[in-house]
Amino acid sequence: MKLLSAGASPYVAKVAMSARFAGVDVEETPVDATNGDPVLDAANPLSRIPCLVLDNGEGLYDSRAITRYVDRLSGGRLYPSADPDLLHVERLEALCDGINDSAVGYVYELRFRPEEKIHQPWLERLWGKVERALDHVQRDLPPTGTDAHMGSVALAATLGYLDLRFAGKWEEGRDALVAWRDAFDAAHPDLTGLKPRG
Repeated sequence: MKLLSAGASPYVAKVAMSARFAGVDVEETPVDATNGDPVLDAANPLSRIPCLVLDNGEGLYDSRAITRYVDRLSGGRLYPSADPDLLHVERLEALCDGINDSAVGYVYELRFRPEEKIHQPWLERLWGKVERALDHVQRDLPPTGTDAHMGSVALAATLGYLDLRFAGKWEEGRDALVAWRDAFDAAHPDLTGLKPRG
């Protein structure tokens, strides 16, 4: 299977890391999701990444649909089988995706708008969402070792994106979250190279 990807995407990182963690082989294939790419357009009519191209040529999207598919292929390696544990993991994954939405939106506001049209109150609103969510996560951190799950992987990918784009901005007052990141990386060195990179 081919994972249509871009190196800096936290959503791609989440999928790539979850597949590696679950023991499911995917081959990353870089595409240009910003300017358009015929390979991506053919696999996903929304032209968004990540998109997993299955062995039959069909595209699967978005990241949560892909991680659920990877979980099924792995025999349930990523998600607990029943509530309340399942609900806890799904909530954490959704929260991490929301952090990514806000952080990527912040970057895009600065990157794609002319300087005179950048809306500072909107940037502050986006960053406030990131900070509240990080503080919420820090109060109930997931496992990092062999008992890690999809929520753990999602959080590691999200923190990888924040390290890439907001190093020095997100860590203050979050020593436990920084320590969690370091513990996860130490426990899963095979995943660190799959974090967002640019």
